[in-house]
Amino acid sequence: MRLQSSFFRPFIALCLFLAPFAAQAQIEDADLIFKELYGLEGTWFLPTDRGDRLEIWKVVNDSTMEGRGVRIKPENGDTVNLETLSIEWRGNRITYYAAVRLQNGGKPIAFEMTLADENGYLFENPNHDDPQKIRYRLLGNRELQVNTEGKRGNRVVTQEYVFEREFTPGAVEFRLRAGINGASLRSTGQFQTIDGPPSFGWKPGWEIGTTALFKGRGGFISINADLGLQGRFSAVDGAFVADTAYYVRNGTYNTTWLNIAVLPEITFRRDGLFSLMAGPYFSALMFSRANGEILPEKENNDLYNVNNDLKKIDFGLALGMQYKLNFGKKDVGGILGLRGTLGLRNLDNLYDRDCNNPAYCNGQVFFNTATLYYSVNLLKL
Repeated sequence: MRLQSSFFRPFIALCLFLAPFAAQAQIEDADLIFKELYGLEGTWFLPTDRGDRLEIWKVVNDSTMEGRGVRIKPENGDTVNLETLSIEWRGNRITYYAAVRLQNGGKPIAFEMTLADENGYLFENPNHDDPQKIRYRLLGNRELQVNTEGKRGNRVVTQEYVFEREFTPGAVEFRLRAGINGASLRSTGQFQTIDGPPSFGWKPGWEIGTTALFKGRGGFISINADLGLQGRFSAVDGAFVADTAYYVRNGTYNTTWLNIAVLPEITFRRDGLFSLMAGPYFSALMFSRANGEILPEKENNDLYNVNNDLKKIDFGLALGMQYKLNFGKKDVGGILGLRGTLGLRNLDNLYDRDCNNPAYCNGQVFFNTATLYYSVNLLKL
């Protein structure tokens, strides 16, 4: 009985020690998390006194990634292989393997993923001495932060490595966006009207579209090529005489525009979450009508048609900011954005229609909008 007890005690103690680790190794949504690790693919470099250190990753298939760590000798440019790496997804486990040169007989050491959150991907092996924990964290598309923690004797040793992405070719990302906007016409100058110049006010509208995002090397500067439809609505209140007719516009302009924009985007923060953009836009009027008191009615004369109140072409400047914000467990590359447009083309095709003296009717009408939208990566849906 004593022999059995002496045999099982260390075994039970070992099981109790490993039990929490084994439970943590079960990763929920492991398939989705493994796809997030595709972002590691590429070449990362870290300058050191002993030459550049590189970590190179590639996706082998939908459940395996392979990598290697190398050092470039500064004296002759020779490559020294430091470690052979891999990450494997099996069931609900994701395991990181590292075979370090001249250690453990060249055999790989396994580290189980125990956590995946906004601070990165944590791999652990409590039975190893140094390291026991390895954390990978992607800082946008440009930097990779690797932290290790281990024990050397009774001391806890931590190290941090920050790699920069190298040799990254340009890439194209296709995105789908939808949002709500507030829009209003604005007027400047003088108008030949009865009760003073027309007044305009803000109304809520909508926007849907697609974006082709052209990413430059390192992801610091990108180009957004937008194509979409935009519903711009504006309150209007005006009364005047033109072309011998008495005009009343007291209601809401409801317009739909085909919108094209080219917006360079710059990412400022180290983690690549926040960016600013600015660029030109061009719009074509697809549909226009008005609600409320609209006089005169169209009758048989297109001159009175409210569709002809505004010119058919608009252009101006768009300014915006974006923040990477993913909702839900599945990574769809979500981005929350806020964008404003400043119209630079005079859209008035009505209020100065009958003007004998341009000095007294040089009024102009422009569209301004502010849009809150959310966009996702189409390839991740």
